[in-house]
Amino acid sequence: MDRDQYIEKINNLQQQLDSAMEKIKELTHVLNSTYDEIFVTDANGQVLFVSESCEHFTGLPPEAFVNKNIYDLVEQGIIKESVTVKAMETQTIQSLEQQYPNGKTVLATAKPVFDEDGNLFRIVCNSRDISELVEMKRKLSEIHSIQHEQQVIIESAGQHTFITQSENMISTIKLAKKVAPLDSSIFIHGESGVGKGVLARIIHENSPRKTKPFIQVNCGAIPEALLESELFGYEAGAFTGANKRGKPGLVETADGGTLFLDEIGEMPLELQVKILHLVQEKSFKKVGCTQEKHVDIRIISATNKDLLEMIENKSFRQDLYYRLHVVPLKIPPLRERKQDILALTDYFLEKFNSKYAQHIQLDENAKLVIQLQEWPGNIRELENFMEQLVVTAQKSVIGMEDLPFTMDRRFHREQSLQIMPLKKAVEETEKQILSNALLKYKTTRKMAKALGVNQTTIMRKLHKYNLN
Repeated sequence: MDRDQYIEKINNLQQQLDSAMEKIKELTHVLNSTYDEIFVTDANGQVLFVSESCEHFTGLPPEAFVNKNIYDLVEQGIIKESVTVKAMETQTIQSLEQQYPNGKTVLATAKPVFDEDGNLFRIVCNSRDISELVEMKRKLSEIHSIQHEQQVIIESAGQHTFITQSENMISTIKLAKKVAPLDSSIFIHGESGVGKGVLARIIHENSPRKTKPFIQVNCGAIPEALLESELFGYEAGAFTGANKRGKPGLVETADGGTLFLDEIGEMPLELQVKILHLVQEKSFKKVGCTQEKHVDIRIISATNKDLLEMIENKSFRQDLYYRLHVVPLKIPPLRERKQDILALTDYFLEKFNSKYAQHIQLDENAKLVIQLQEWPGNIRELENFMEQLVVTAQKSVIGMEDLPFTMDRRFHREQSLQIMPLKKAVEETEKQILSNALLKYKTTRKMAKALGVNQTTIMRKLHKYNLN
């Protein structure tokens, strides 16, 4: 081999070495970019590589582990119950939950790697932070323990069903059933969607009037100009466009039964006088008529508004309030009776599976996420969500990752209105933007392009806010 050939061979070897070093560098960068911790030892337990994520998990940098022996790290208490040691000694794949002093809980899986002769060569361990999942399971366990202690109450009224096992809701239902046979006026307080109409029907079904009509009037859904004629009816020719034979109103239709005035807070002030007369005298006048007509009705009212505040603002009559407010009943919002959410979820899942001939199921993690939501729209929102889930499901068993975007951690408007340190406000906003971008774009490259920053910044921010 002459000198030129020798130099060429040396140059080729150098290029191959540079290429190999570049690949090693690239591989190291990839491993350090993973959210999970990668922990590699040789067959004797000598630590060869630890990804940079270990600092997030353990609070210690990779240098605290590299070139140390796994047995020494266990003896010193830096690592407890090592899954790497188990995999090394059994030469099989091993998994276990590990807890670090900083409170992190990880699921560690160690896999033995063998050479061509079948000898143990390396142990590769992957650790994933499951602290949030552990906390969620703890909350689920608490909810389940409460559920096992309490009986599920199911009350049906027509096509509607009221399901609960929370003490505050059960006490409300017991009181409602106790006063149902008595003809006194009942006032139901509760946010929109909690089931005020269903409770009113339960009262009607448990009263002597159950064979008579139950008439529900949504005072906020009927235009103000038509509300009086809809409620009290009108005589022939009472106004332009009126039916030539006149028309009975909803009050008259309810004769002998129950009149449920839903959203009574929307009742116009001038019409409240006539409602007061109806409550006191059980009589009314049709539009365009001068004669009183008597009815035998029981009145139940409901609202999601603060009527006492409306009384102060002169938008609701105080005398009418006290006439209607003989027996007050309060339905708590769903966020105050979390233990009801699972029972309702199962009920709606069965209902819509039957309706649409589906066989959709939810795994435990998906149920947990549903239980932990605030549900500002209460039962109505949960029911609509479950119907959407059954109709749009792409597979038979729905996991936490399959829940729609609306189920992701909600960034409430109230939070944004709170006074907080500027730095914290910026961080909260940044975290929410990253969460939304992650859900929409899925990859850090696409997120970086959409947000106008480099990919490294996105990866660093995701790590900072523990977004995966």
